[in-house]
Amino acid sequence: MNITPSNLYRHVVRFAKAIIAKEGARIAKKIDKSNDPGALFITFQRKKNVSLRVLWEALSHLRNLRSPAYDVIANNKALHDELNNLIGLHKALSSPSPIVSEEMDQFVSFYKKQKNSVKNKSEYRRLLISLIVKKLPPSQACEAFSSAGLIDKITIHDVLKVLRKASAEGESNVFFDLKKKYLHQMSPPALVKAKYWEGRLVQDGSVVYKEIESDFCQLDKTLSKEYKLYLLGLLEAIPNEKNSLDCQIKSGKFVKIKRSIEEKIQLQQPFSFVRLNDGEGYGFPDVLPCPFDVERQELHWWGEVLSPELRNTIQENFRRSLPEHDLVGIPSVFRFIDELSINRDYSIFNNALLCRLFTLCHGYLKIYNGRAHVTEGQINLYLFDREYITKLAKLARRVVFISGAKREYLQSVFEDLPHATYIELPTHRLLKAEKFSCSEATQPLPYVYENYLDQIRSLAGPGVVFFISAGFIGKIFAAEVAKKGGVALDVGQSLMNIVANNIDA
Repeated sequence: MNITPSNLYRHVVRFAKAIIAKEGARIAKKIDKSNDPGALFITFQRKKNVSLRVLWEALSHLRNLRSPAYDVIANNKALHDELNNLIGLHKALSSPSPIVSEEMDQFVSFYKKQKNSVKNKSEYRRLLISLIVKKLPPSQACEAFSSAGLIDKITIHDVLKVLRKASAEGESNVFFDLKKKYLHQMSPPALVKAKYWEGRLVQDGSVVYKEIESDFCQLDKTLSKEYKLYLLGLLEAIPNEKNSLDCQIKSGKFVKIKRSIEEKIQLQQPFSFVRLNDGEGYGFPDVLPCPFDVERQELHWWGEVLSPELRNTIQENFRRSLPEHDLVGIPSVFRFIDELSINRDYSIFNNALLCRLFTLCHGYLKIYNGRAHVTEGQINLYLFDREYITKLAKLARRVVFISGAKREYLQSVFEDLPHATYIELPTHRLLKAEKFSCSEATQPLPYVYENYLDQIRSLAGPGVVFFISAGFIGKIFAAEVAKKGGVALDVGQSLMNIVANNIDA
């Protein structure tokens, strides 16, 4: 093997990263066991032989472990400015709330002034680019890249993220300008993504679902081959009259879905709409050979691992609820195109998210009996805005909101709905820090959800509409509403986003 200067440099960089990772993990382990993690972290920060890169590695390790020590340290006012900004970037990225311009300006200003002295420079730059893409409208994102001096640092991955957002938000000028500028850099997977997003932007145009699916299946990617092996046949078995997986690019089907919901409310007929996405694979953990990590899912949702008995009960109740739903959203080929890596060859066996998505799709479609109408799993994100929820609520005899948001915040957002009832749930673990989140419950939802079922049964009935944002267990709630003659709408994260965007959260 010829040892060139570039090979030697890469070897040294990898070796240095390994040392930093090992030292960061060692420090994180000590801090996690400490009775005063905040003070111990500051002690390490003051040591000259512990670099900011090692300290950030330790913090990242604690965050990935979901250690309470991370939150303690993150609130410590004595942290180094660089670490404070890195923590702030992570917090802003994970929050559903919009970012205020002053906060974004602070992150950009710090990078511009300190980029030559920042020790975690590549990580800071990566997080800042991600924040700009996620939180700013596409036109503003392009301006922010220029202002921060990041134009030559953004990758084709970043460009694709902006294209995706421009498509979703209807910014056609930004979409077509960016696509034209970077078209020569697009690989076949990137072109498939761009074709799908163009179809979403130009509703009812020349882009056809089956063509996009065919293009995806022809890619030389393991994900495409697994899609054909495990899912394509099951998806093709959905009756045409029940299939609205292409509603993102066919406005007529989208309008039809909205009309059917409105009619069910007006006619006071039972109806249940739920979305099944990657997390709902929790209900089918053994249907595919890829490993679905149920304990990881429980930690993510509820902050603790459930007993096997409680887990089995919840999973069984979830599966039993599925025949009650009339409109079911599942991941379509569009979701897999969104998740497709343009460079890496991910598989359901080496990518946990893909495993969860496939597990859910395969599990649900195997028991699908052809009764429910099937649509796209993330339809809630562009179906349920504040105005549409208000419109539906005014068609109802009574309205019930079930979510992890505090009553007073929902009331302030939907103040023109005097006939609304609010049921506060123990909130998702990742939303506990939000001002609008209900955090008073002493136990996570799995331990108390049956108490809420009793309350739901007492409120449900013809003409009563439930807007539900309750994750996995929310599907069980929705089924009970429909059984009692009501209308259940699984609005999901859309409701929390609406609250976050309409209050000073």
